[in-house]
Amino acid sequence: MAISDIQSTVLANTGNTPTANSIEDAQKFVVSTIPKDLLKWAGTETVAATHGGDSSPTGITLPIGTDNIISVRRDVYRAEKSSSQDAAFLESASGSLKIPSSVFPKYYIKHGNVVNVKPDPTNSATAHVTYVDFSKLDDDCDLRNAIINYASSREFTALAASSTFPSMSWGKESPPNFTPPTLQQPDWADVENWITTEEDSEMLNSRINAIQSQISEYTARLQSSQAEFNSELQDYQSRLNETVQLNQGQIAQWQAENGVKLNHYLQMSSQHYNWAVTEIKTYIENNTKTLDKVMELQRGK
Repeated sequence: MAISDIQSTVLANTGNTPTANSIEDAQKFVVSTIPKDLLKWAGTETVAATHGGDSSPTGITLPIGTDNIISVRRDVYRAEKSSSQDAAFLESASGSLKIPSSVFPKYYIKHGNVVNVKPDPTNSATAHVTYVDFSKLDDDCDLRNAIINYASSREFTALAASSTFPSMSWGKESPPNFTPPTLQQPDWADVENWITTEEDSEMLNSRINAIQSQISEYTARLQSSQAEFNSELQDYQSRLNETVQLNQGQIAQWQAENGVKLNHYLQMSSQHYNWAVTEIKTYIENNTKTLDKVMELQRGK
């Protein structure tokens, strides 16, 4: 069924081209809100060779998930719907008055959107389900405007959701890291050698002085590294504070530029949704009056 006119109208309303899935969602919404008796013109009947309803398989699997079944027939005889509680009686061969017959068939719905008709269909007495086919709510149907408005409402909602907050720049990506200098490990084994083996006090003093010099040099480098880290940290904190004040300006600017647009999207979404509901209500009221007149005329005959 053609939906190109519906899509082009939604595009004109919102600036966005709706996908086929988006229009399908709108069609399903409209179908779900209207009594099935008022949508008989949108009915489609299953085909036994495709959906079941003959000798194999006997169960009829509806091509779309729906509870909008308009009618079920076995051969030329209309089937009466039975509750799930009565399913056991339909399957039974007892003499119950609830047992269906070829001229008074019955059906019930099983899990998985499968319709079971009793007596079992055969290749010569096939069973068929007529259901509301949402795809028939297309460019040419009376409910076209309801679909357009519902789809437009969804597109405006999507536009509002896509009005993302501005990304923030925080200067440096992370605070500075403190990296201590590398300490050259003193040769304590050499000192131990001059004490216990060589017993040379002059060489011992020389080695101790060298070690002390290493430690002093490391201490100085450590203090220098700490001073550099503190300086970098202060610089990072200063940059961070400056960036926050910039970002505050961005937030204010975004609100000034996009706040009005966001509110517009939300208002338009609500407005189009209300229009869709109004279209559906009008359709139900008008067609209910027509149906009542037809029923009145039939009773008068």
